[in-house]
Amino acid sequence: MSNPPKTPFPGGVAAISQVDDYLLQTILAKLPAESFASAACVSRSWNDICSRILLHPKFISAISLNTSLPEAVKEVTDKVLSEPMRPHFAILSICPAFNLDQAHELIIQKLGSKIPIVTCDASGIIGKEARTDRFSEVNFPYFDLDDGLEPPSEAGVSLTVAYLPGLKVDIVPLLESEQELKGKPNINKFVMDLRDFSASVSPCKSPEAIIMFGDSDGDMKPVLENLDYALSKQTVIAGNESCSFRHSSNKKTITHRGKKLFREYAVALVFARERTSLDGVGKIEFHFAVGPGVAAVGPTYRVVSAKMRQECATWLTAKREGENEILDGEEMLNDIELEMGGPVPNDDLQIWVRKRRKYSIGSEKVKSVTSVTYHFVQEADEQYLYVQGWDIKTGDTFRFYIPDRKYASDSCGTVSENFGMLKHKDLIGGFVFACCGRGEMFFEKLNVDSSPILDNFPNIPLAGMFCDAEIGRGSPNLGLEQGSESHLHIYSCIYLLMSYTPPNSRP
Repeated sequence: MSNPPKTPFPGGVAAISQVDDYLLQTILAKLPAESFASAACVSRSWNDICSRILLHPKFISAISLNTSLPEAVKEVTDKVLSEPMRPHFAILSICPAFNLDQAHELIIQKLGSKIPIVTCDASGIIGKEARTDRFSEVNFPYFDLDDGLEPPSEAGVSLTVAYLPGLKVDIVPLLESEQELKGKPNINKFVMDLRDFSASVSPCKSPEAIIMFGDSDGDMKPVLENLDYALSKQTVIAGNESCSFRHSSNKKTITHRGKKLFREYAVALVFARERTSLDGVGKIEFHFAVGPGVAAVGPTYRVVSAKMRQECATWLTAKREGENEILDGEEMLNDIELEMGGPVPNDDLQIWVRKRRKYSIGSEKVKSVTSVTYHFVQEADEQYLYVQGWDIKTGDTFRFYIPDRKYASDSCGTVSENFGMLKHKDLIGGFVFACCGRGEMFFEKLNVDSSPILDNFPNIPLAGMFCDAEIGRGSPNLGLEQGSESHLHIYSCIYLLMSYTPPNSRP
């Protein structure tokens, strides 16, 4: 902090007042968050000084590897609230072996119920440990939750809070449809709720960014396809496609049908720029990148027939693009084996389908949108190629993809190089959403997924999680272009950075 302000009246009342304010600001800036919040309520002048201390955005994150859930939550909350803070939101990521409801209640007790809070399980956590400040990428082992309630031998939690002046943050859930599509997500209402929230606080219908958490039993493909149609290309979307979650905010966002709650397919933490922001508030920007981890093998195919089955599978036949011979599943896999020099395990094999579909929201004009979605290969025989999921049609094209360590490592290098172009900016924090198939076991060395941020901005707070599948959509994309073709990813890593431009630096 700079020296106390000088006064032209040595020994006068003005000098005493200025020195007193400086000393008070110095003291208040050292308080933990809870004491700081109490101090801000003492008087108007104290509140003004507290506001000056929090003029700059703050992003704080910490992880704990404690196998006791209450102790782990205490460790991370003590860390993130050890300095002045007015949280605008919180994300708590926990090991699947922990109880989700208990974790959510614990974090509400610590942070209160007046801010948006999302608690979710994750396949691993990324960040600095609360007790040691050591940076770690931690993949959790597989937990069979039906085996009993024995304390886990490996576990942990990650907590992220942020103060983002100039942005309004809230939670919007994706709920079950009320009427003719019971059992299906009401995507139209979800999109309109996102637009309405943004328009209510901002001059724009599209928010600045969305961090989304999808239910593990839901299908996020049609959701992301509709969001891509309905929202600005500059709206960044990142998150965990498949998890369990709980949420709360300062207003009730869950709709009741009698005594029964609608099922929630996803929840969105939404960031919109406030229309009423004062001229003295700077600007927060979101920077997006995707580092893909799968490489294409074999030719491009065009779907000849696609039969959707009740077991959420599609049976395909196809032609190599530009040829007339109709191929069954075994013939398509033979193409891959010839290129790879041997059989490829089905667990590692996916097809990425390029399709063009018509979308509309409410009474809006129908528009055709091209998208790319992945489908895991289940098996193949002399009739069909069997893949997971639906919405594949005759005429769609696809290629096979497999995880590729070198390609994934190279893609991290590309993201790192492009992030170097942001070094002139004031970076306040960042998120990493990495596939659970990556990490140390995949790369055979530590902290590769976080390296693009660590190499360029080693001192900024970094929060992250390993996901069963990751969400990533944004423009411009500071990663590889292949990754921008899809908004739902596998074996990839999604990066979301936040920078701040002070008001006196804005044009």
